[in-house]
Amino acid sequence: MMRVVTYPYSGSIHRMIETVNDSGEYSETDITIYEGKMDATLSTAESGVLAQTANYVISIPLEKDSNGKYKVPKKNDIINIDVLGDEFMLTVDNYMPSQLDGVTIYASRGGF
Repeated sequence: MMRVVTYPYSGSIHRMIETVNDSGEYSETDITIYEGKMDATLSTAESGVLAQTANYVISIPLEKDSNGKYKVPKKNDIINIDVLGDEFMLTVDNYMPSQLDGVTIYASRGGF
């Protein structure tokens, strides 16, 4: 018998922050926005051999960080997700927090 789990997969959401030091050199810092349980649903038909341009709906629990701010993604953040051993990356297109204690994220695959 299969047990249904709200967030059956795991993954992380990352944001690259560009900074410029005093000498004018650019550097990028990878900030983890969220790491933990997720759900993923394919929302459009796959195109190409490796589903290179598919769109997904990702769900995560709505959580706060140690400063009391909600952990929500922004456009162009990167999602790394493991769906039953298949690991892939998505780019955040948009998100919407819910009063039902979750965040719905619209993401696309491709363009890397």
